[in-house]
Amino acid sequence: MLSERVYQALRAEIVHGDLWPNQPMIEAEIAERLEVSRTPVRESMQRLAADGLIISKRRRWVVYEHTSDEIREIYEVRAALEGQAARLAVARANDDDRAVLAGVLDDEAKQRFLSGRARVQANEQFHDAVVHAAHNNRLTAELIRMRVYGFNNRVVNVYDTELLGRSWGEHEAIAQAILQGQADQAADLARLHVEHSMTIIFDRS
Repeated sequence: MLSERVYQALRAEIVHGDLWPNQPMIEAEIAERLEVSRTPVRESMQRLAADGLIISKRRRWVVYEHTSDEIREIYEVRAALEGQAARLAVARANDDDRAVLAGVLDDEAKQRFLSGRARVQANEQFHDAVVHAAHNNRLTAELIRMRVYGFNNRVVNVYDTELLGRSWGEHEAIAQAILQGQADQAADLARLHVEHSMTIIFDRS
């Protein structure tokens, strides 16, 4: 469905930090850029507003700017949910899931994260792999819904080489715990990883 494609494209741009807080969302410009009519754009705006990603200001849509309290709440919920996802992944991961998680331990994957431009994508793929391995559709849907603020193309700028290395090291530790069947450790590591990310944002932004 065309409106779904437009919605997903715009949501990704906002969540990934390609569109900035308070940036105007002009229907005509978006329609031209995505090569669609204004109708699917208008429908997508309503859905994005319902997600809390855009807001109407002075009769025009702008990207919503989350408050510090909202960011903290988002991360607190994510920490709990991602910890549970890691715990479930220990019991439910199939061979395909385990192969993906094992790939996180590959040194080439780490080097791509540390030196490449696709850090945000690599981070998202890792978290997706853990959540997918939990095989819980409701948990997956809730975590996707909670991804309205996080490690994106703006936030990544506050990470230096040391912090990037620590972040990927935490990914490796979570993956290793899941692969070794350590449910409590995997849950604790996943929760702490999200909490560390929140601390970095508040300390450096």
